[in-house]
Amino acid sequence: MEVYKKILTETDVSTRLAVESNTIDEFFPAFEAGQDSQELVVEDENGERWRFGLFILLGPYGKPTISAGWRRFVMSRQAKVGDQVVFSKERVAASGSASSYKIRVVKQVKLFKSAI
Repeated sequence: MEVYKKILTETDVSTRLAVESNTIDEFFPAFEAGQDSQELVVEDENGERWRFGLFILLGPYGKPTISAGWRRFVMSRQAKVGDQVVFSKERVAASGSASSYKIRVVKQVKLFKSAI
């Protein structure tokens, strides 16, 4: 099982999840040449399926983001800046090449108003 983790920023919580460029090729489904968007289906810890839009922003940096459907997920989890989103990827045994994705949010723990 492969895992991708990210501490959520203000942009991640309010608008879209920015993904590190090297992660897009290593962890998330590969983009075809010329393709700039695709659907990413993930399952949460309750078995609910979420459909996100995975995009490569146009411009010199081509930063990958997850936007469509992302804000609804964030609100449902009451995710805040400093919480961590964890994606896990497993190969589907029957196909050997296809993958299934899971997602969860790990809340930031604070003790006397300081993150621990």
